[in-house]
Amino acid sequence: MKNKKALIIRKLVHFGTGLLILILTYIIDRDVLMPLIIGGTIFSFVTFRHKNLQLVHKTSDDSLGTLFYPLGILSSFLILADLPLFYFQISLMVLTVSDLLANLFGQIKKRNITFIVWKDKKSIYGLAAYTFSNLAIFYTFLPTELLSDVFFVFSLLLVAIAFEAISSRGSDNLTIPLGLSLFFIFKNTGYSDFLFLNLVLIALTFGGYYLFKWKILTRSGSITACLVGLYLLVFAGWNWILPVLFFFVSSVVFTIISPVNRRKKVQNSGRNAWQVLANILWAFFSSILYLFTKNVLFIYFFIAFVAAVTADTWASEIGPIFNKKSFSVADCKMHNSGITGGISFSGTLAALTGSFFVSALSYFLFLGKLDWSIIGILTFSGFMACFADTFLGAFVEGKLFRLKFFRNPKNSESISPNDMVNLGGSFTAFIFYLLLHFLIL
Repeated sequence: MKNKKALIIRKLVHFGTGLLILILTYIIDRDVLMPLIIGGTIFSFVTFRHKNLQLVHKTSDDSLGTLFYPLGILSSFLILADLPLFYFQISLMVLTVSDLLANLFGQIKKRNITFIVWKDKKSIYGLAAYTFSNLAIFYTFLPTELLSDVFFVFSLLLVAIAFEAISSRGSDNLTIPLGLSLFFIFKNTGYSDFLFLNLVLIALTFGGYYLFKWKILTRSGSITACLVGLYLLVFAGWNWILPVLFFFVSSVVFTIISPVNRRKKVQNSGRNAWQVLANILWAFFSSILYLFTKNVLFIYFFIAFVAAVTADTWASEIGPIFNKKSFSVADCKMHNSGITGGISFSGTLAALTGSFFVSALSYFLFLGKLDWSIIGILTFSGFMACFADTFLGAFVEGKLFRLKFFRNPKNSESISPNDMVNLGGSFTAFIFYLLLHFLIL
């Protein structure tokens, strides 16, 4: 009963605050409104632990919604400072009205189907209330020229739903206004192909669902992969995503047929977000740096990073298929294949082959030709990074396991020593590229 009372009070406070800010947008200038929003944000943080305000701030011990709420409004206001005011008003009202209705209708028990996207439980009634109230808000605040663009409105709706669905611990109070604000910024960069964006969002939604259902990825892994895919498809382009798709699809296939995984006879729940990031993080940063600088060197780094993780995955999954034993660099003895820090002839050949395929394919996609000297450098950069990963696994991973942080993980979604090793090993790819480049070219 206490939690229910706290929920009602908190929702009423958020609803009243949102309506008050909306009214203020019509009667005072932005320069005056900004310090008021900043002051409200500071007040929320200062009083968050105050015992007399616990009913306002917290509905449960792990709820951070009251901190996310002012941060969401403030971030939206700052991001949209140079855009027409209706953009901020839409973000504010989706947070204030639609999120509230989703929560209220979600409390209905009779014939209400519930589901989980990430951690928080969602419901069909809540989703319906959120969707229809969003459409009403769009109709109220969007100008006619934008409202008449059906594909834009549908994209806006999908983005609003997505950022509400992936929330956890009240973070929808931040993800909704922040996500919508970034979408509006993206729209005002001149992007107009919202039909393509809709198709991408729908395809990624179904793709993420089946990757989770087939236990290839966990919930967090699916969400992370979808976000990366959205960035690569919409912001970067096909030449950036195809090498990543080649790595991902080939890795999934080889993982399924690997005898090491069959011998484990353990129900695999899929790769989590950290495992996904361990394979794509450095390539992701390289693509962003290229988009900002247009320096071709970051294309080479991107190729080298993808080649490195492909080489490592092919070596660890294909090697045991053809070699039952592997040489351990840790103790210089032969062991069963599949051990950490193990090297085999077939695994080494697979690593070289995977790195070459990614390097050649990527170079042609980006530059439209085949320069075998640079492709060779990229191939050996990824190949040598695979060996760096092997040595880190043999001599560092075990030490990481003894650290308290890794010895007692909170859950299966926590970062692991193997994730750290993969990040470190793939990071060396760009170092090997620079060394080989200066030595050979």
